[in-house]
Amino acid sequence: KFVIVGGGWGGWGAAKALCESGVNAEITLIDALPDPTGNTPYLSPTGKPVEAGTRGFWMDYPNINKLCAELDIDEDDVFTPFTNSSFYSPDGLEATAPVFSKTKLTDLIPSTIPIPDVVSDAISDTIVPALPSPLGQIVATFPLFERIPLADRASMAGLLLATIDCLGGDESVQEQYDRMNAHDLFLKFRLSKRLVEDFIKPTLLVGLFKPPEELSALVVMELLYYYAL
Repeated sequence: KFVIVGGGWGGWGAAKALCESGVNAEITLIDALPDPTGNTPYLSPTGKPVEAGTRGFWMDYPNINKLCAELDIDEDDVFTPFTNSSFYSPDGLEATAPVFSKTKLTDLIPSTIPIPDVVSDAISDTIVPALPSPLGQIVATFPLFERIPLADRASMAGLLLATIDCLGGDESVQEQYDRMNAHDLFLKFRLSKRLVEDFIKPTLLVGLFKPPEELSALVVMELLYYYAL
């Protein structure tokens, strides 16, 4: 017997995989909602419809793509386009993470810099060429900080150096990073305290559910390397 707790995409995916595995077993899925299939509308206390499950996901989820293909569902018919992610601190909006594969040249120009209309029209649809990770992420995100000073943003260069060093293919170097926590990594490569506290730390709490001092530097470097759409 198998009991799966949670009727989200992960739970239904596990149930589907077990059913298709050929295992002769009884599979039970339990969820807090009386009907986690989505057939019964879930309403708020004021009577408004609410989606209790996942509202979005990153691009590289091949299991979702495969399921849509199996059900002959056109993804453009059921999913909205990918959108930017916003990062907030107690002081307000700190930065916006773009959809990197669709970043336009005009997105990299700070709003405080005036652009003549003729120039803006000429480059408005120009997509920024793909750059190696994490250089591409840094270039695309750099101008989108709302509050973090320029000097703090510039300290992101340390992350670029760390990622290149860490993921260069040398297993012994990767082991060294794995023994180091991310907090020590940020100190070693001189990232500013403001950048870490107001942007990187919240990103890690969302992506890896732990603060830098509890995370392997190697794991953090891998997150930064693959964090792109």
